[in-house]
Amino acid sequence: MKAWVRIVALVMTLGVVAGVWSLRGRAMDRYLGTQTYEDIYYLPPPEWLGAMSLGHRHALADLIWLRALIYFGDEFANRGAVKHVFNYGESMLALDPDFRRVYRWVGVAGVYTPTGSPREFIERSIDVLRRGVDRFPNDGELAWDAGATITYELLPNLPQDDPTRERLEAEGNDYMMAAARLGEGPAWLVLTNASSLRKLGETDRELRHLEEMYAVVRDPKVKAQIELRLSQLRDQAYAEAFRSANEEFELRRLEAFPYMPSTLYFFVADPIENTVGLQDPS
Repeated sequence: MKAWVRIVALVMTLGVVAGVWSLRGRAMDRYLGTQTYEDIYYLPPPEWLGAMSLGHRHALADLIWLRALIYFGDEFANRGAVKHVFNYGESMLALDPDFRRVYRWVGVAGVYTPTGSPREFIERSIDVLRRGVDRFPNDGELAWDAGATITYELLPNLPQDDPTRERLEAEGNDYMMAAARLGEGPAWLVLTNASSLRKLGETDRELRHLEEMYAVVRDPKVKAQIELRLSQLRDQAYAEAFRSANEEFELRRLEAFPYMPSTLYFFVADPIENTVGLQDPS
């Protein structure tokens, strides 16, 4: 009799355990189903991070970089506002102001969000890009990012009578001219820069920019358009002489230093040979 009691008790115990396990699983599923993604920022203020890194500033910046990328992906997956992008960016830059990739990341992540970016986000992104250009003045990619964000993202969001519009147009164009000189940006950038200077009434700067970029541009269609615009700014004879002088300069470069870019060859070649109109007496 006692054996049967034990068997019944064991069966009942197993039944209770199975029921509890089943109910626990259902409860957990229901709990998880009611949870929503929470946009939580866990890091302390940027000014604290230097001391908390215990001297390993770059290592901590790298760890935050990984967390920031995960956060940005989660925000896109859950259509979040991406409101902590700037917090992550400022934290990394406080630890490592030479973390170049962060400047560009904030410039993109702060503007292209799943729900659209308010003007405040765009302006904050531009501020970070400005700092990046100041930190890396010879970085054409950062200059292009700053100029393009001002020109194509911020200006369209400003009313036509905004008092800052003219200043921002000039600033954006300056950044894009710098990008073109550094060999970055699309092929049409030189012509866009010239058109922007013309709209601003700065014809002399337009002329200088076209002359400066003619030797750098490799696209024959863009070169032809530059020649056309030069002929409009000066005269056809000047444009033809300028084109011939640049072709001669390019031939000398290919003969002497074919591996050297034109911008560098200009500084190492004989300055007399680079003078337009002068021929080698030999």
